[in-house]
Amino acid sequence: MLLGRNNVHTIIMAAALLGALFAKTAVADTLIMQDGSRLNGEVVRQEGGSLEFSTPYAGVIKVQWAQVSEVVTDKPMELYLGNKELITTQRITRSDSGMSVDTTAGARQLADAELAYINPDKWQRGEGYKLAGRVNFGLDFQEGNTEKEEIGLDGEVRVRRQHDRLNVAGQFEKDKSGNLTTAENWLLRSKYDYFVSDKWYYGGQLNFEHDEFADLNLRTAFGPHVGYQFYESKALNLGVDASLLYVIDDFNVARDDEYSALGWSVDFDKLVFGERIQVYHRHNGLLELGEAENVVVNSWTGLRFPLYAGVLASTEVQADYDGGAPAGIDKVDTIYRLKLGYQW
Repeated sequence: MLLGRNNVHTIIMAAALLGALFAKTAVADTLIMQDGSRLNGEVVRQEGGSLEFSTPYAGVIKVQWAQVSEVVTDKPMELYLGNKELITTQRITRSDSGMSVDTTAGARQLADAELAYINPDKWQRGEGYKLAGRVNFGLDFQEGNTEKEEIGLDGEVRVRRQHDRLNVAGQFEKDKSGNLTTAENWLLRSKYDYFVSDKWYYGGQLNFEHDEFADLNLRTAFGPHVGYQFYESKALNLGVDASLLYVIDDFNVARDDEYSALGWSVDFDKLVFGERIQVYHRHNGLLELGEAENVVVNSWTGLRFPLYAGVLASTEVQADYDGGAPAGIDKVDTIYRLKLGYQW
């Protein structure tokens, strides 16, 4: 069968178009490491000295940014600098003296310390916000003022924008034996932070706590704080702050009290073993001014195990100390938890 000249021309053009499309889809980003090895895939993001790189053979892997010699991409990367400047490039060459970044205006030299993110989230560029949180349901084994098995519920919601964040966390515990309530306690903590730099922030907090079997009807604490965020990323978070609080203690039997206190908090979590386990520790405390024995500490330490599609299991120890507890009430409560939850 003979083909006309026009048909041959059409077939050649179609083949060329298909070849071009195939070549385009086959192009991949390339990492060249300091030891000369090459990785092909796609640059996801860089943050906190770690570069996420998606490969067709191993999924998303993380490499140390300091070990990267060169990055060449199929489509432009967004580089967000510490001075809030956003530039685009498809090629970065690194050396001991810093980075050479190809731009439309020519090569630009940058120090490693100037780079905040590669391909940042929108909220990191000042657009919109990031909403994250988790909710857990668990079976508790408690020793101290209440020695019972009980059901617990806790949750946390965080809203993060470029310059500020809001964190609200709550916990509820209650147990009944027949018609008799044998345990009842809850707490609610809300905290607002405004960042004046990448690390330093100040803000205010409002906290409530109730523990029926520790004679505490309601403890209200509020006041300003100042803090420092050492790390903030998916892989590692560490923030500490100090506060000046006004505390109102409403007891069921003991005499009510009001006082000023120094407060502090620690919030830490870290992914380990290839993101299969998250270690965490949260710690809140207050010390009454002029009364060294009146110290209140709440701490949570545990391990989270991501399972599938946001579902996670966790094991946790909560240790509470109340140096100002009324006579006849244990100063220490220890709670051991196994929990199943969901995070987003």
